[in-house]
Amino acid sequence: MGSRRSFIAGSMASAATLLLGARSAKAQQLEKVSFRFNWAWVGNYSPVILGRERGYFRELGIDLDVAQGKGSGATARQVGSKNDMFAWADTGAVMVARAQGIPIVEVMTLARSNLGVLWISGRGLEVRTARDLIGKKVSATPGDGNTQIWPAVLAANNMKASDVEMVYLDGTASLAALREGRVDAAFGGSSDQPVTLRANGFDAKCVTYAELGAPTLGSGVITHVDTLKERPDLVQKIVKGVQRSWEAALKEPEAAVNALMKISTTPLNIKVLRDGLHVFQGLATNTSPTGYMNPTDMEKTLDIMKRYAGVKTDLPATAFYTNQFIKAT
Repeated sequence: MGSRRSFIAGSMASAATLLLGARSAKAQQLEKVSFRFNWAWVGNYSPVILGRERGYFRELGIDLDVAQGKGSGATARQVGSKNDMFAWADTGAVMVARAQGIPIVEVMTLARSNLGVLWISGRGLEVRTARDLIGKKVSATPGDGNTQIWPAVLAANNMKASDVEMVYLDGTASLAALREGRVDAAFGGSSDQPVTLRANGFDAKCVTYAELGAPTLGSGVITHVDTLKERPDLVQKIVKGVQRSWEAALKEPEAAVNALMKISTTPLNIKVLRDGLHVFQGLATNTSPTGYMNPTDMEKTLDIMKRYAGVKTDLPATAFYTNQFIKAT
């Protein structure tokens, strides 16, 4: 009897050891992949964070390491220098970087541009057209998507750069300058900064660049061209994980913002995240499959960048993006 008990106990121990070993082996198989966003935590990013929390990326063998950024320009350079493998960036800023020789490519786009100009109503400025900003002080972050495409807005409204006094500041300082009345308006994203200001009691308004005459594609996922060539399997997995995450957040936006709240090491306002995600989802390209980049829209965006934003390149629009992983998903 004793030997039978010993045999059963030994078998159970062996099974447990094998199970733990299998789990350990599975954990060891996860590949750590860096993914940088182009700003501090905002509602726009919560779908990817939801997918990370739910294990969508782990199921694909990826341990997704997410980080905040300081504008699309800086984020694009991080990927171009291979400091980050993937990133979230504005399409216009990606085109600027690629034309400058930074070897990056966009592998999916999720929204039309949310770039815009924001102001606080009741302080003497209401922006209906870009010409309402003539003679005004506007804060901006050097190298970000807003700054890159602003010349297109100027050209579309027969304005000169000198018509507006630019005050260049870091992202959070730029918003603080508007809040404190040191500038009349600020560049920002329609789905985040105005929402943050309203949550803090300011009657913030925003007009998008598209409404000011410069419609472009917006946020997408980028990677290094070497990654595209050497690790197409990894690119495919990232695209698939982001697609699944985006679709889950459309159905459960509250779960998405809660996921972002959990990972932040600094306090976040859940109402701001919720409202920001709602605005951002309203800007969705709604292409099928999710993330597909319409060639005509890409060509229009590049045309705007070349004509108005100083992009000098002979590269065709197809050099800046690829749909190969969208079609294969």
